[in-house]
Amino acid sequence: MKRTLAALLAAALISLPAFAQFAKPTAEITKFRVEAISLRDITFLFELTVKNPYPLGLSFSGMTLDFSVEGSKVFTAAGKGGFSVGARSSKAQAFTVTLAYDAVAKLVKDYATKDYLATVIDGTLAIPLPKIPGLPKDIAFSYRLEKKIPAIKPRLAVTGFTVTPPSAEEVAKAIAKAGKKVDAAKARAAIADLLAGKKPAAAVIDPAELDVPLRVSFTIEVANEAKAPLGFAKLGYELFVNGESLVAGESTEVRREGSRTFVTVTSVFSAKKLSKGVKALFSDRKGTFRVVGAAALQLPAEIRSDPVPLAFDEGGSFSLK
Repeated sequence: MKRTLAALLAAALISLPAFAQFAKPTAEITKFRVEAISLRDITFLFELTVKNPYPLGLSFSGMTLDFSVEGSKVFTAAGKGGFSVGARSSKAQAFTVTLAYDAVAKLVKDYATKDYLATVIDGTLAIPLPKIPGLPKDIAFSYRLEKKIPAIKPRLAVTGFTVTPPSAEEVAKAIAKAGKKVDAAKARAAIADLLAGKKPAAAVIDPAELDVPLRVSFTIEVANEAKAPLGFAKLGYELFVNGESLVAGESTEVRREGSRTFVTVTSVFSAKKLSKGVKALFSDRKGTFRVVGAAALQLPAEIRSDPVPLAFDEGGSFSLK
């Protein structure tokens, strides 16, 4: 058995120099597109397909990619998409590279006046070849890819935040469910006082002990201080207040005014979520917010024909009326 393997290997090595005269590896970018966008960066997807004609496997560390936006080099990604290709076979490997918008904004003149930015990606790839007489050390490929990307300089705000107290009937049901012996009218008044930022006249019960619904409404404003439109038909969201998750869902109440997109949210949360941090929002009449959002963004067809996933995780401070 060992002799058979040795003979096969010897035959392969002997045939390589002659084989190399007419066969060489090929490398092709078979897919390139904008894969995803956030309010802070943009992600490109590359698919590299390598064909190996040799009776020995090939491996390489990956491509080097230079990103230039509006003529300014802003980013270099080295060693992306490396993999091995077996003998006499081909293999496709997909990989992503993310370009941060703040890096672009620092180098592109008049960034805030732009809507879309001309982006050029110069790629180089070197595949080391077997150390066989007649073969070069490696074979190199170069690529130039062009794509427009939206200019984004985000600002996100939460406005019009209001919480409506529950009805007397809802409070009475919640008290009965909790097995409490509390006057429903006084309990409802205590909840209303808390939401209004007042100290309850009678501390009959901690509202966080009741599973009673509280109706909340607010607007998420997504503004782009550059010129690219950020239009979408619906937004999946999760709102955190003072570090606590309050409500999550999806809203289709979306309207655009120039470079601003307004998403109106109406939802319900349980009074059990009135933790110390959330209660502070009402007593202080201000607090911090964090919005985790997801949408499908429609870009011009030359960038991508189908919607691009838009995801963001933004925060700040806001006030109550």
